[in-house]
Amino acid sequence: MVIEKLGFLVRFWGLRARHATLGQPLASGEQLELLSLMQLVTSELKVPAPGTRARPDDALPAQLIGQGGMLPVEIVHVSAAALVVTGARSMPSGERVILRTADAVSGVEYTLPCTVAWAHSGRPDAMALVVDGIPARAELAVAGDAGVGKAVASLAAMGRQVRLVG
Repeated sequence: MVIEKLGFLVRFWGLRARHATLGQPLASGEQLELLSLMQLVTSELKVPAPGTRARPDDALPAQLIGQGGMLPVEIVHVSAAALVVTGARSMPSGERVILRTADAVSGVEYTLPCTVAWAHSGRPDAMALVVDGIPARAELAVAGDAGVGKAVASLAAMGRQVRLVG
């Protein structure tokens, strides 16, 4: 359920973000789609209250990338207003982060720019993330794809990499 709802809302967040900017106006069909999606999610436009969350059976593993590094988290709740993730630690409220998750079954990867709306200490810690940009959806490469071979070949062509830190 979490992954299906996430896929649906990625389209909503993308259209909403593009509509809010003058750089990428929506075509008439996209405007109609956004209005239809808004009618479907009207009841979900309030950020969930801070607190711990029970882990659902379909929690989705993800990576939270922020200023100080990367945290493994699980997406436990998805709504049009925010995603709630849990993990061993949290990031501070107001921090800009990228949430990255993938579904091997459907072969899709999502990358969502977010802001931490609230963080709650507990076992595990919980955070509400508000999507504040245009999310990305990408198809995962499958072993044997021509694209995978090209990517590996281009990495090999780069030669030996020098480590710049530590």
